[in-house]
Amino acid sequence: MTDAVLAVGRVGSIRGTRMIRTTLFWAAVLVLAWAIVAFLYAPLASVLGKAFLAEGRVTTETIARLADSRNVRQALWNTVWMTAATLITVNLVGLFQVVVLEFVNVRGSGFLKIAFATPLVFSSVTAITGYNFVYGDHGAVTELLTWIFPEMERRWFRGWPAVLIAHSFLMTHYHFLFLRAAVRRVDYSTVEAARSLGASPFTALVRVVFPVVLPTVFAISLLVLLSALTSFAAPAIVGGREFRMLNQMILGLNSIRRADMAAMLALMLGAVSLIVFLALRWIESRGRYTGGVKTPVPMQRLDIRNRFANTAVHAVAWALFVIYATPVVLTILFSFAPSASIAMDVLPSRLTLSNYVTVLTESQTVEPLINSAVMSLLAVGVVLALSLFASHLIARYRHVSLAVLEFSLFIPWVLPSSLVAIGLIIAYDASAPILFGNVLLGSYAILPIAYGILIVPMMVRLIGASMTGLDPTLDEAARALGAGPLERFVRVTLPLLAPVLILVSALAFNDLINEYTVSAFLYNPNNRPLGVAIASMAASSNPEQLAQGLVYATLVMGFSFIIILVADRLGLGRAPLSAV
Repeated sequence: MTDAVLAVGRVGSIRGTRMIRTTLFWAAVLVLAWAIVAFLYAPLASVLGKAFLAEGRVTTETIARLADSRNVRQALWNTVWMTAATLITVNLVGLFQVVVLEFVNVRGSGFLKIAFATPLVFSSVTAITGYNFVYGDHGAVTELLTWIFPEMERRWFRGWPAVLIAHSFLMTHYHFLFLRAAVRRVDYSTVEAARSLGASPFTALVRVVFPVVLPTVFAISLLVLLSALTSFAAPAIVGGREFRMLNQMILGLNSIRRADMAAMLALMLGAVSLIVFLALRWIESRGRYTGGVKTPVPMQRLDIRNRFANTAVHAVAWALFVIYATPVVLTILFSFAPSASIAMDVLPSRLTLSNYVTVLTESQTVEPLINSAVMSLLAVGVVLALSLFASHLIARYRHVSLAVLEFSLFIPWVLPSSLVAIGLIIAYDASAPILFGNVLLGSYAILPIAYGILIVPMMVRLIGASMTGLDPTLDEAARALGAGPLERFVRVTLPLLAPVLILVSALAFNDLINEYTVSAFLYNPNNRPLGVAIASMAASSNPEQLAQGLVYATLVMGFSFIIILVADRLGLGRAPLSAV
C-alpha cells in the first residue's frame, strides 16, 4: 500500500514538474512574441501609416511635399553622390591595403597592419571626434600646416571634403577583415604559373587574383554602400551646415514635428537597405566565397622589382600609415594633456592624469558613461536571454512559425537606425495598449529598448550558429541518463555556449557603448548617453570639454581593442562574409 502511494506521488510530482516546465515555456514564447510585435512590427507599421495615411485614407502628399523641399532634395543628392564617391575611394584605399599586406613585400608591413586595423577600434562617433580634433580648425595637424603655410584656410576639414575623407579611411575595416582572408586563400600556384609566363606582379594581381576574389569585393562594396548611405556621425560632426545627408534631414524633420516627412525619408533609406540586404543574401546563396576554399599552395608575397613602382608603393603605404595613425596617436596623447595645451600645441607640453580624474570622478562628466553602460547592459542582458531562447527554438524545432520567428529577428538588420528610432517615436509618443497604457517616448526605457533592437540580429545569428554546431550526441547522452529538457539545457548546452555567450555579449556592449544615431533621436536629459556627449564635446570650443571628449574616445578605444583581441583568439569574424 505504501509503495503504491509513493508511486502515485512520484507520478504526480513528475506531472507537476512537466506542467511547470510547459507553463514556463509558453510564457517565454508569449513574451518573445509580444516583444517582436511591440518593438518590431508595431513601430514599422506606425512608420508606414504616418508616411502613407492621412485622415484614414492612402495619400502620396508626403512624397509631393518632400519633392517640393529644396533642403530635402539637396540632402538626397548629397547622400547619393557621397555614397557613390565613398564606394570608389574606400575600395581604392581598401584594395591597396590588402595588396600591401598580403600580395607584395613592403618593409614594415607589421606596423602598417596595426595602422590599417585601427578602424576596427576607432570608429563611429569616437573616430569622427578624433578626426575633427586632429584635422579641424584648431587641430594639431591644422596648426602644423598653417605654421608651414600661413595663408592656408583653417576650415579645410569641413563640409563634404571632411565627410569623404572620414568615410574613405574609416570604412575600410571590411577589406581588412574579409578581403585579406580571401586573398590568403587564392591558390598561389596560379600566380606562379602567370609569373612563369612573364607576367608582372601587377598583371598577376589583375588577371589572376582579382577575378577569384571579385565576389568578396562585390559583397564588401555593398556593405560599404550601406554604411555610407546611412552615415550620420561624419556629416553631423564635420559636415557642418553646408553639407547634410538624409539621416540628418530625418532628425531635423522630426525635431520640427514633421513626422510624416521624416517617416517617408526613413522608409526610403529602409527600402535601399533591403535591396542591399537581398543582394548580400544572393551572393551568399551562390556559395562562391574564396574565404572557405582550401588551397594546396598558400599565398606568398611577391617582390616588386621595378624600382619606381616599388618606391611608389612604399610611399603611398606609409602615407596611409600616417593618415591612419595620426588621429589615434594624438587622440590618446592629448587625452593626457592639460586642457590649456589642447587646441594650442601640435604636441602636448606635458602629460597628466587630471582629465581622467575629472571624467571618472565628477558626477556631471561621468554620468553619460554610466548612462550608456547601464543602458547597454540592460539591452544586452534582455536580448541575450531572448536570443538564447529563440535560437534554441530555431535550432531544435522545424515549423513554419519558427521560420517567421527567424525572419522577424533579422528585420533590424535591414532597417537603418534612423528608421528604428522614428518607428519608436511615432508608435509610442502616447499611451499604447500594447505597452499596457504606458508612454515610451521621453522615458528612460526607450534607449535600452532601441539598443536591444539594434543588436538582436547579431546575437541571434552568432548564438544560433554556435548552437547548431554543438554535438547532438551530448544532449542525447544526457537524455538517456534521465535529464529533462531544462536540466539538459542548463547543465550541457549552456556551459558549452558560455564562451560564445560572453564574447557575443561583449561585442554587443562594445557596439552600444558609444552608439550615436539612435541615441541622437531618442535621448532625453534623464538618459543622455556617451555617444551624444562625445559629439557635443567634439563641437565645443571649450578646451576642457575637448579634453573630456578625448578621454572618452580613448577609453572606448581601449575597451574595443580588448574585445577585438579576444574575438580574434576565439575565431569570431572568420565566418562567411554574409554574417548579415
